[in-house]
Amino acid sequence: MLPKFDLYMPTDFAEACRMKAEGMKVVAGGTDVYVNMHAEKDHSTQVLDIKQLKELQGQRYITGLGLDLGALTTHRRIEKWDIIKEHYYALFQGCSQVGSVQIRYRATLGGNIMNGAPSADSIGPMLVHDAQVVVTGPSGERTVPLDKFYTGFKKFDIHSDEMLTRIKIPQPPANSGSAYYKYMRRNAMDLALLGVSAYAEVSGGIMTTARIALTTAAQIPMRSYQAEAVLTGQQVSDEILVKAAEAVVSEGKPRSSWRSSAEFRRRLLHDVTIVVLHEAIARAKKSPKEKAVPIPMQMYPGLEGLLPRPKEEE
Repeated sequence: MLPKFDLYMPTDFAEACRMKAEGMKVVAGGTDVYVNMHAEKDHSTQVLDIKQLKELQGQRYITGLGLDLGALTTHRRIEKWDIIKEHYYALFQGCSQVGSVQIRYRATLGGNIMNGAPSADSIGPMLVHDAQVVVTGPSGERTVPLDKFYTGFKKFDIHSDEMLTRIKIPQPPANSGSAYYKYMRRNAMDLALLGVSAYAEVSGGIMTTARIALTTAAQIPMRSYQAEAVLTGQQVSDEILVKAAEAVVSEGKPRSSWRSSAEFRRRLLHDVTIVVLHEAIARAKKSPKEKAVPIPMQMYPGLEGLLPRPKEEE
């Protein structure tokens, strides 16, 4: 049962910014906030529901430019939108694995970003697709690259009187492809023990652009710039993918939790990176797999012993 709280649902954006600056708890879909309040992890007594703010609503795809998504865009909208499957396949993969269908109808992209969880399924795909976020407040709008928006664990480049209003994702070229893999203990609703996203542009067998993003591999969702540098401008080959995977392992900083050891995550990073790069490159060459198959633990003999349950929580 939820504790008692005062609920505010403004329709005026300036008023909402003022309320946020006063310290009210901001809620969009509420799939994390209300759960935490129910579990007595969040003791907010004033909740600011922003679903009626038109500045955060709507989504469109503009040919030649890309996606303009309101922060209130739900994961289910992304999952069911054919444009996403066609041009942003990693984002489709990520959003379609968030919770249950019921959760995806409520959970928003803006909420996933602002929750700041390093395991968020939609963030890695948005990072490799070079997303930018628009934050708006009394002083106007600012556009911030998503990979610069996270400044620390659950910390962001946003002022107390600003809100994340929109997400902009450029249109990828025809010779591009992307993929996301979520490694879980079980093939059911679960947080990612590890998430790897990849984006590739391939021309004449050369990887002209490469981006890799990691989730649950550091305190924040992160790009693996070292691995990207290894890949960019190189002929596609198994050898170069292995070198990129080695760079990912050296750059990632996974930690131990009650769900997985840091050693287990580091061991996974290498092979999962190779798998997801293969799929992104295949899509760039227009020979995609029909379906991304979850990676079973059996693929990694001996890893079962690396799954202790340390005391530190996720």
